[in-house]
Amino acid sequence: MPTDWQSLEQWLKQLYAPSQPPLITKDSKTQQQLSQLYLLSQPVHEAQNLVERVQSEATSEYVALSSHIQTILQTAGVSLGDLPTATTKALADMSAIASDLGLSDMRIESFERAVTEATMAGFKREQQLEAIKTQAAAIGRQARASQERQARLRLLLEERTAAAPIEEQKTREWLRNADIIVQKSGEYRQRLNETEAETDKLQVRERGLEYAQLSQLNASVCALSDIVQEKQRMNDGYAALPPDISLAHLKLEEAKLALEQLRIECENAAAAAFSSG
Repeated sequence: MPTDWQSLEQWLKQLYAPSQPPLITKDSKTQQQLSQLYLLSQPVHEAQNLVERVQSEATSEYVALSSHIQTILQTAGVSLGDLPTATTKALADMSAIASDLGLSDMRIESFERAVTEATMAGFKREQQLEAIKTQAAAIGRQARASQERQARLRLLLEERTAAAPIEEQKTREWLRNADIIVQKSGEYRQRLNETEAETDKLQVRERGLEYAQLSQLNASVCALSDIVQEKQRMNDGYAALPPDISLAHLKLEEAKLALEQLRIECENAAAAAFSSG
């Protein structure tokens, strides 16, 4: 959008001052071209204003410093023209330092007090800076630890997501195996009960079994009953298998071995009982 004609005319007057700007045709093409020149000249104009302001402030500071030096010398009864060049420069430097420190005079006590205050302020700033550095380092460590935790959680989530189908399949296998264990335990318990019932039916006196043989058979049956109860308790704890895949797999293998051992013991006990008849 082109600049309005009022702003363009004011800009041309400042540009050609103290002379008058040339006459121009006020059409859209001329307005567009002048607008482009106007926009290009704004940064230059702002830079000129900044330079002029800085020069003006520097001049004011030099004038104030000179007046301050003159006042100090007049108070001391000394003329600036009577002093050597080195002394004049030293006084000018001291006056500049006094001005920077905000002193109203150039006495030694004033300089010492100002230097002490500046030193203490510097120490305080250094302490604040060290505290900020310490806080920044702590925040950095916390940020890195948080990033590491996020990375570990992300990796764990990815691993769990990838292993979910396998874990689901393993769970189904465990449930099926648990059902088989329950079924087999029932079968073995039934066979044990049948063995006990058959033993009760034996005519000990007619068969001429000795007391020692009967005691041994009874002890075998009791031991077999204890084994079945113990294996059943192990089976009842199957539902508490750990969620870890590797550890649960080991527990499952142990249960399978125990089941096989139970089956063999039951069959041996039953065979021994029936063979004694």
